[in-house]
Amino acid sequence: MGKSANVTPRNSVSADSEAQRQKMQMETVGRTEDIQVDGDQSKFSAILNILRKLVGVADIIDMHLSLPSQLLDPIPNLEYWNYMESPEHFIAITESDDEVERMLAVLAWWFSKLLKHTGRVHKPFNSVLGERFFCHWDVPSSAAGGSSDVSRREDTASSSITNVSVGTDETGDKLRVEYITEQVSHHPPVSAYTYRCSERGIEAVGIDHIKAKFTGLSATVAPGSESKGIFVTLKQRGNEMYKCTHPTGNIVGWLRGTLKVQMIENSYIVCAKSGLAAVVEFKEERWFSKDKGNVSGKVFRYNKSIFGDKIASWRLKDIPKTCEVVATFGGNWDQQVTVQRTKETERLLIDMAALQIADKSVKPLEEQGDLESRRVWEPVASKMRQGKFAEASRTKRAIEENQRTLAAGRKERGEAFVPALFKPDYSASGRPELLDNAPINM
Repeated sequence: MGKSANVTPRNSVSADSEAQRQKMQMETVGRTEDIQVDGDQSKFSAILNILRKLVGVADIIDMHLSLPSQLLDPIPNLEYWNYMESPEHFIAITESDDEVERMLAVLAWWFSKLLKHTGRVHKPFNSVLGERFFCHWDVPSSAAGGSSDVSRREDTASSSITNVSVGTDETGDKLRVEYITEQVSHHPPVSAYTYRCSERGIEAVGIDHIKAKFTGLSATVAPGSESKGIFVTLKQRGNEMYKCTHPTGNIVGWLRGTLKVQMIENSYIVCAKSGLAAVVEFKEERWFSKDKGNVSGKVFRYNKSIFGDKIASWRLKDIPKTCEVVATFGGNWDQQVTVQRTKETERLLIDMAALQIADKSVKPLEEQGDLESRRVWEPVASKMRQGKFAEASRTKRAIEENQRTLAAGRKERGEAFVPALFKPDYSASGRPELLDNAPINM
């Protein structure tokens, strides 16, 4: 910039040398399958030692690391990364005839999907290409809006993998929420998903793609370029659609040995049909601070023709005075968030501390296809649960080697991978569509 072409700034690195550096880092970290881990603290130390070798790498996720089983949790990635911790909040979105209340209901559900980040930090299995996961939740219609009659918050991994019920056709007055997802790309790792409740005419679709970076003091996990947000559509409200972006998470506590997730930066929810939008602003927490709240936000009306997509870059202070604020909210995203509509009293929006992970219904292993998540990873997970980590790592390596063989075969034949469940043209909009003949095993 302003310098002659043959002058290289002292702190710059050529693209080739940077690629070589990252290749060497990946090879070094890739030789970790034989690592010995005893207990949680040893596991933590092993992860930290690996991450220290990756300081400065722009995107750890894109390096396709293969970690030993001792450093993982026995749950598939597609199952872990679901947004129905509280399906009651999801089906409640459709209830109100008041458009502001519907926006607040979307906001409450949006917070509820963060429940997995309030407990221990987990690392699930990486998905193989074409892997898919199906499940559903049968929610009592009377529980819509989020039941708070629970006594404690379950640990995410154990709740997701063990508290499984087998659904029946006789659900009485229950409403069924279905989750359908498929790994549609391996490099970069991308999955497409759909949630739907036909009784309420609501669906949510999107693309999951994350990027991660380790600075030495924290690991930051943010939406990747393929992830455009979650798109919630209310078919019985004239296809009213809400675009909800994901927050950025900061995994801190590496020096203390106690990891926790903090939410940072901004997210937004926008509904073009109603002209309502919400900006959610997270406050970075300090270990020794006495902050009373770590999240705040506003719901406001905006002029679509004037502001369009500009909301994506707004912080709370950027909301123009010409936009009518109809509600403000704030509190602690991992505890309680309250909301106050204009000229009304403050009330509870969501009590995260009272929520627990909802039980999901999944078909038994013997009724699952070869590419369904639990069928793929149960041989590894079962050995992990027995403490046979060396065997688990060997089994995991065999699965990964088989994937490399399949990929090499496709490359040799000049074949591109074609998703089995979703139409292939999902990238531009970030809104995947299910194929009419998608083989859904619900």
